[in-house]
Amino acid sequence: MFSLLTMLACGAPEPPPEAPEPETVTVASPSAAPVGAIGGEPILPRPVVLGAISAEAVDAGIDARQEAIDACYQDELAENAGLAGKVLVRFTIARNGSVSKANIKSTSLRHAPTEDCLTAQVAEAHFPALEIGEVAIVTYPFVFP
Repeated sequence: MFSLLTMLACGAPEPPPEAPEPETVTVASPSAAPVGAIGGEPILPRPVVLGAISAEAVDAGIDARQEAIDACYQDELAENAGLAGKVLVRFTIARNGSVSKANIKSTSLRHAPTEDCLTAQVAEAHFPALEIGEVAIVTYPFVFP
């Protein structure tokens, strides 16, 4: 019996299980550069929203100010032909839907007049009143090509 146990215990080791083949992930390339992209490198694909308001409602509030936001850039572009960059604006939406605070979180634009105008325009945006909570904090990407 000892020799049977020895044979079973000392038999050829089982080969390790085969590693699964890596999955192939295919990503469809979009027809246009994603929001917040320069040269196809996204900074944020969508706004980051902390609070009880949807990203779609935030987009709608910013879209309502888009003409004025574009003017911030276009006015300065006339004097600075190479002006381009990405700007992340962080703003706070108060319970009533107004913007209580707006500032630049990060920027590669590095042009204070355009950035100041941008934050002023975001501060003028209006959003739906919050149903839950006192504030919502949003980080929103802007790209100036």
